[in-house]
Amino acid sequence: MTFRRMAIQMFKANLRRYLLFFLCSSFTIMVFFAFYSLYKNPDFNDPYQVNGMVSGNLYAPFLVMRVFAVLFIVYAQMAFLKFRKSDFGLLMVLGMTSHNIRKIILLENSMIALASILTGLGAGSVFSGLFFFIISLFVNIGGSSFSLTLESYLYTIKFFGIIYIAVIGIQLILTLRYNIVRLLKESRTAERSLLHGKITGIIGVVLLGISVYDMITHYSPDDARMMLINLGVSMVGVYLLLSGLGDWMKLFISRSSRAYHKHLLFSSNLIYTLGRSKIVLSLITFLVFITISLSGIIFYLTWNAEDIPVANNPYDIAYAEVFGKNSLPSETLSEITDHGATPLISHQTLEYIDLFNFKVFLDQNINTLIGSDYHVEKDHFFNLALVARGEEWKNQRPEMPTFEMKLSSGNHTLYSQGLIFKMLFNPVPNLMNGLHVIVNEEDYMALKAENKKAIGNLQLLNFKDWKKTADIDAKLSAALAKYNKDNTESWYGNERQEALVFSTKSRISDYLQLQESGRFGIFVISFVGLIFFGASGIVLHFSIQTDLERERIKFRKLNKIGITSKDVARIIGGPLKVLFFLPYALGIALSSFYVVSSSRVEMSTALEPMWFCLLVGGAYLLFQVLFYRIYTKLYTRNMLAHIGLLDVPTTNNTRCKFNSNYDNINK
Repeated sequence: MTFRRMAIQMFKANLRRYLLFFLCSSFTIMVFFAFYSLYKNPDFNDPYQVNGMVSGNLYAPFLVMRVFAVLFIVYAQMAFLKFRKSDFGLLMVLGMTSHNIRKIILLENSMIALASILTGLGAGSVFSGLFFFIISLFVNIGGSSFSLTLESYLYTIKFFGIIYIAVIGIQLILTLRYNIVRLLKESRTAERSLLHGKITGIIGVVLLGISVYDMITHYSPDDARMMLINLGVSMVGVYLLLSGLGDWMKLFISRSSRAYHKHLLFSSNLIYTLGRSKIVLSLITFLVFITISLSGIIFYLTWNAEDIPVANNPYDIAYAEVFGKNSLPSETLSEITDHGATPLISHQTLEYIDLFNFKVFLDQNINTLIGSDYHVEKDHFFNLALVARGEEWKNQRPEMPTFEMKLSSGNHTLYSQGLIFKMLFNPVPNLMNGLHVIVNEEDYMALKAENKKAIGNLQLLNFKDWKKTADIDAKLSAALAKYNKDNTESWYGNERQEALVFSTKSRISDYLQLQESGRFGIFVISFVGLIFFGASGIVLHFSIQTDLERERIKFRKLNKIGITSKDVARIIGGPLKVLFFLPYALGIALSSFYVVSSSRVEMSTALEPMWFCLLVGGAYLLFQVLFYRIYTKLYTRNMLAHIGLLDVPTTNNTRCKFNSNYDNINK
């Protein structure tokens, strides 16, 4: 038999063993391709067709999907290779060299990688259309159409090709350490780890402490790079903590000799499980942490969809008249506001000077509008930051120390009198393309005299019930766009851009956008959560299966000294509880902390997103309890059948039935 034929025969004989790895890889590629196709869909990313708050909700899940794809493929590859090591040892006994083993690894993994990519892209092409259709049911995508681009295929092939090449290359390098004895004993020996011991656990706690301190003191929502670094430090800290957890548990258990000897088998099993499963536990902790964090934030924002628009928009509807733009006749405005679903109760106007890079306001006008008592001293000015109350930390603008007033008589320098954080009026689009300053009457009148064409007016409208102003807001925006098109020159040469810049800013539009964004975010995060839940189950199954032979040998030996079926069930259940629930506890705790830290608001308000994290975590944990009970029951019955300790008559047919039930998991 030639080498190639032997390799093919081995592939066919182990097809069931290959199948789970192949399906996991193909499924990961399919989902990744669907996300990337939507992420790069030009229509979906067009702000004129799809609200930017909706399309922006795809960035974080897709970033997480990329990280997940790398970690999941790498771990699945490691678990698959561990299954094969004993086979490689047997082949080396029969005369194969390390060079032949490397050829088998290269051939097998190349075939699986190629088949996975082709199958994943094929299934992804179909699934992408279904994914897009389902999304269109949740959110308004305007005239967006589904499309597949060559870039989506090429990027997916390149991304996963690099992963497979890197993983296969590392495995080929590791074969240099292969020897017959080590390979034959692979399935019966514990994993060796360089990172262990109580000091490692302490280092992990220190890294988590650094991450906590950094989140509390330096977190910035706009600094994604620092957020990722902080997240990486946290995950390393979790890994090191888990690496040393077994040694710390051994120390605490051994302090009571009576308890230690009473639960000797259970404690030794538990410590061994912690020692060999830290990679699995860390990976599942990461999946749970990301899912619950994103879910908690999305649910919190959706739940507070009414409060956020009110905080960010002091007036129900606002728009700015300047440079002839939006100078809607009073008759037209009255026609719209007087025939709406809710009556107009106030209409105020705030004058300002638009110097393009600066928007200048008079202190007395501000005081009249909001009833404040701001007073700007001579040769000074106030910096104004339009920020909602309690969210001052979100402002990234430093205080401008000086403001140069350009007058015909020469430049006049004003000095900062301080920085005001307050949402004085709605952040109208054409008002937000510059810095805002408040000056005294003398300086304001001097600027006004020389910039008569730059004088603008903020129109601020309040109605009896802002939730009924959707039709009013839509008609007013349409009227402004028509007026600007018919009576002014276009600034941007694009009607849609022109209408967007000179549109209204209202509570109802923000509210509807948040609702739409929330629906989309909940759908995407729920979808990702289900994928991660399934992935964590597969990772757990891989971990348990790689140690199955060792467990069978252990329980066969224990059976000879009189162990009962109840003892077996108890010994099996303890370590599995750690595998199934410890990463969930860590993930829920980390996600709750991160969400609260990123809120950076008053504690009473910061607790709200934490409750959503705990709620989502509780639901996640409930599914895990059900999965644990089903999996543990099948695993225990299979183990009891294998060592002949079932309480029911263990005929060959019965034993085959139990083995068949458990083998269904492997499929």
